[in-house]
Amino acid sequence: MLLLTPEDMALPAMSMFVASLRSALWGSRDGPITLDVESLDLGWARGPTYTQALRTWYLAKYRERRPDALLAFRTDTIQLALELRQELWPDIPLVVLSEDGQLWEHQPRPERVAGLWLRYDLRATVELALRLLPDTRRLAFVNGSSPWEQAQQAQLVRELQPLLSQRGLEFIDLTNLPLAEMLARAKALPDDTAVLTYTFMTDPSGRPFVGREIARMFLAACNRPSFALHDTVMGLGFVGGALVSYEAVGEQLGLLTTRVLGGAREEFLEPLKPTSSDEPLTVDARALRRWNIPRERVPAKVRLVFDEPTLWERYRWWLLAALTLSGLQALVVGGLVVERRRRMRAQAELAERQRLEKLAEQESRRTLDQLAHMGRVAALGELAASLAHELNQPLAAILSNAQAARRLLEAPHAELGEVREALGDIISDDKRAGEVIHRMRALLKREEPRHELHSLNDLVCDVARLLANDMHLRGANLRLSLAPVLPGVLGDGIQLQQVVLNLLINGMDAMAQLPEGQRELRVHTASPGPGQVELSVQDSGRGIEPSRLARIFEPFYSTKDHGLGMGLSISRSIIEAHGGRLEAQSPPGQGALLRCVLPSVDMESAHDTSPRHHLPRGR
Repeated sequence: MLLLTPEDMALPAMSMFVASLRSALWGSRDGPITLDVESLDLGWARGPTYTQALRTWYLAKYRERRPDALLAFRTDTIQLALELRQELWPDIPLVVLSEDGQLWEHQPRPERVAGLWLRYDLRATVELALRLLPDTRRLAFVNGSSPWEQAQQAQLVRELQPLLSQRGLEFIDLTNLPLAEMLARAKALPDDTAVLTYTFMTDPSGRPFVGREIARMFLAACNRPSFALHDTVMGLGFVGGALVSYEAVGEQLGLLTTRVLGGAREEFLEPLKPTSSDEPLTVDARALRRWNIPRERVPAKVRLVFDEPTLWERYRWWLLAALTLSGLQALVVGGLVVERRRRMRAQAELAERQRLEKLAEQESRRTLDQLAHMGRVAALGELAASLAHELNQPLAAILSNAQAARRLLEAPHAELGEVREALGDIISDDKRAGEVIHRMRALLKREEPRHELHSLNDLVCDVARLLANDMHLRGANLRLSLAPVLPGVLGDGIQLQQVVLNLLINGMDAMAQLPEGQRELRVHTASPGPGQVELSVQDSGRGIEPSRLARIFEPFYSTKDHGLGMGLSISRSIIEAHGGRLEAQSPPGQGALLRCVLPSVDMESAHDTSPRHHLPRGR
């Protein structure tokens, strides 16, 4: 078979048309069919000389070759095909595809000719443009300058004229213009303009162009939405139109050729139905978005191509999930940050509170030390008379012995033995006075508390010696009942002595109203249990009323007329600071009993393991 095409096979429309035609022929004949294709290039070349040269060339080329059928596409090619068949093979069938609907109305009609009518429905395309762009008031039409293009333009405009008159549209003619001028005018079209394109194979100078490439240039320059008639240019940027599918046209022409070769009598009776506004049109969804044309304006039966979902439409759920997850993460991070700030603020407040508590504790301790020192000074003040008497005795003895020693030395025959005894008494009395002063100074010292290991019995005995003369002056008897073996006590010796001193003075004060001979103060030490030592002081006074037992340790509470009420309060604070407890009892008819229980430490083990423990001299 021999096919004559009007344009070069490199054009997308021609290549698609021929491929579809060959496929249809092969499918209908159950095997390969040789299809010779001759491209006449009638759009790019013009003039009768070129046409005559083609006719001469093909007569020479095919004089010895006879095809089974001759096929031709487009009106100008059909005319040449008729002439060649008349000269070479007048009895073979001719199957044509013509865009001229009036071609076969000319008489006489040739024999054994069948064909299809290819119609470019410009009116349906314009109606689609007006539907999508309802504000359109102008229509611009783009077309080339070749004879065939100009002939088609006349036919298309003639068909479109009733619609232009009916809608009152202004027609802007962009045909038969040089390429540069056509592009320049396309850049400055009014806003209410819709553009219709047909083809552009040559300009007025005869310069040839490839329609698809011109379409790219035109779409890049044009400032208004453009519509097309060929499906081969869809996807370049056209909005849409009543498109001619060259693949479908080639397939239908192949099927018609098969029927003709099979003996069927086919007439040229418009086998391709013209496209109307009620039949499917095509719209590019991407072009709609580019020109901000609402999708609601697209008619229901229009075929929407390149309707690819946007990233949001395609990954909406993923994006929503990601946003939700990000939001949750942000909330979690925000919550953690808030929680961290809250925790840091709480830690800072706790540290500040601990610092203040520590300062308060230190201040309380300093205050307690000051009060304890004042208590010791006050206690020694009360003992001033007895201490003076205690010191006066050795001092008077020293004076008497010194005078006696001088008289013995002035005698004619000095008795050195008696002098030696007098001097020995002086030394002994001096030591006695020194010990009294030493004990007084020890209690009056004000130093930082020192934790050392002490014997509770030694502490009691030191205080008892200090108070011995005062007890004698008050007519009181002191009975010591000290445990022979007693664990040590870890703490400050001065503070513990002050506790013993306070308890003994309180006991003597409690017996002041009793007649002499009934004033008896009993001091007892013991180890009531593992890890404990106990000191109890019991007087023979009238005891403490049960209602006052709970208050005698309160600061500034005293049952004595001249008391400050701080002695027992300071004593209990000292004992509790050493980890012990101080409590008061009043057995009926037995006076007041004050019990002091302290934690004990094994003296030998403490002496071996802790070098800072200093054991006092034992009794």
